[in-house]
Amino acid sequence: MKDKISLRLIGLVHSPFTEQPGTPIQPSLAGGAEGWAEVYPEYEAGLKDLEGFERVWLIYWFDRAGPAKLEVTPYLDRETHGVFSTRAPTRPNKIGLSSVKLLRREGCRLFLAGVDILDNTPLLDIKPYVPDFDVFEAGRTGWLDKRLPEQVRADSRFAQEK
Repeated sequence: MKDKISLRLIGLVHSPFTEQPGTPIQPSLAGGAEGWAEVYPEYEAGLKDLEGFERVWLIYWFDRAGPAKLEVTPYLDRETHGVFSTRAPTRPNKIGLSSVKLLRREGCRLFLAGVDILDNTPLLDIKPYVPDFDVFEAGRTGWLDKRLPEQVRADSRFAQEK
């Protein structure tokens, strides 16, 4: 079995956030922060009909996250948890996922709201958000049932060390 794969960047995500501290920790907590996805011209044909969707999933690379940690203290708690029970960026594979509002498309540029992504983040993929597929009732949410409600912006706990 292979233990490595290769990915192609399809573009970059642009936002008003240039460093982790102060960046919203999830799109639902971004307060409508606007940005855009710049898709490279060779992938423009893949954007056909995307403007018909209200929301899209952006799949991206946490390029400024620190080294992988299997146990982390997430923003919404003071206790440590396994990284796979959190959305912390210090993962073995630094893949991020955000559901953002698609405001409009102009050629290779997607204008977005609810952006919780750092400026110039490498974009790996885009998928339409489909409520019939993407919304599930959940009766339990693990440690998040007791989360700290006041922490809605990132700090530097997951940043690369300089």
